[in-house]
Amino acid sequence: MYEPYIVWAGLALLFILCLPVAGIQKLVLEISTWALRLTLLALVCAAGYLWFRPGELPAEVTDVLSGFPRVMSALPDPMTPWFGACVIAPVVVALLPLLAALDVSRKLAGRRLSRLRALTRRPVLITDEQPVAAPAVRRIDRRDAAAVMASAARKPDRAPSRWTR
Repeated sequence: MYEPYIVWAGLALLFILCLPVAGIQKLVLEISTWALRLTLLALVCAAGYLWFRPGELPAEVTDVLSGFPRVMSALPDPMTPWFGACVIAPVVVALLPLLAALDVSRKLAGRRLSRLRALTRRPVLITDEQPVAAPAVRRIDRRDAAAVMASAARKPDRAPSRWTR
């Protein structure tokens, strides 16, 4: 009786989570990062547990691995203490770059992302005459930039810096 309402509420929630809103994106990244991190930690803890109690390895694990005869031939005997570590280590190593990418994305999302977008929206040129706190904003083309760099490289007699004596 309530099943259609639950399905529609779930679809509405998924629709909202797919919207390109910075706060929602950051929430999705936070949840995904923590879910992956906790999963990887649980796998490492499971390998540690199986080190001390290799006889408690679930039968489903060996059933799944028996479907991959090449993988099973490369692994040690399931009753050895290091079987769990040999199975879990490649999985954790393969997912660590994803965790790192999610961490970086999560840290950049939200306000920082909007600030980065604002910074990269227009090129900024800071000249010597202007203070750093208020840079001049103007569009530069490549030829002008190359000409300025070439003229700066040709000047042999530059004023000494106040930091060198």
